[in-house]
Amino acid sequence: MIHVDLQCNNIHFNDAEEVTVSTLGRLVMVVWLFLLMVITSSYTANLTSILTVQQLSSPITGVESLIANSWPIGYQVGSFAYGYLSDNLNIQRSRLVKLHSPEEYETALRLGPDNGGVAAIVDELSYVELFLSKRTDFGIIGQPFTKSGWGFAFQRDSPLAVDMSTAILQLSETGKLQEIHAKWFCKMGCPGERRGKSEPNQLHLVSFWGLYLLCGLITLVALLIFILRMVRQYARYRRRQMKLCHPSSSVQTTTRCSQVLFNFFDFIDEKEEAIKKMFMQCEINPVPETPTSTISTAT
Repeated sequence: MIHVDLQCNNIHFNDAEEVTVSTLGRLVMVVWLFLLMVITSSYTANLTSILTVQQLSSPITGVESLIANSWPIGYQVGSFAYGYLSDNLNIQRSRLVKLHSPEEYETALRLGPDNGGVAAIVDELSYVELFLSKRTDFGIIGQPFTKSGWGFAFQRDSPLAVDMSTAILQLSETGKLQEIHAKWFCKMGCPGERRGKSEPNQLHLVSFWGLYLLCGLITLVALLIFILRMVRQYARYRRRQMKLCHPSSSVQTTTRCSQVLFNFFDFIDEKEEAIKKMFMQCEINPVPETPTSTISTAT
């Protein structure tokens, strides 16, 4: 009975008939038990991190959660957000905190609603993305709502309006517009990518390929050493059998390959202790050699 204690997990191997007695068998078992211990500990730690991240997630899921609570909300001075939040969403104006610069944005968010800061900031998407391009500790939560947009103003019947619209459509179709957006507004990772990075990395089979390779190589080497040892011992065993059966004959009997394989596998099935005992008995009682005689003829 082999008992291995892995932290809080107990793994029992109990077999009344098979007992690992060879050094190679013990080596392989220790290596695979070490691999099992590493995998068990890693998956336990990964599960703990997943549960911890889920518990630490922000209670704010969108503008609806801001309306339902009494947390202070930040907005940019001069932005339409003040009138939209107070008039359209019926949020009390006492909850709205005016902010002037990106530095005030960062300070208010880091302080939080309990320390004189804000729970969230409602602002135009372009300003928010510009703010997030240099501060990766924050992110966008919820779906953006449309109130007013950005555009280029031209005089009526201006030829530049058609050319500008055509150029914007071409940039959008070729994907160049998205590349420009990612270059200037997502220098350190887009908000969607940052939200994905906040999630813990999940473990897969390829995460332990190095351990699997090491254990596989050790097992393969141990198997090759075991086979070579068995072949060597079987060859010695066959030679002693041949001497016992035909001590005075130099004629070697030939057997079929299948019969040799069957005999070899039967020899492997024998216990290692039984094989050692058999060779010890053969060394104690060596096979007597038959005296040779010479015949001389007169010439």
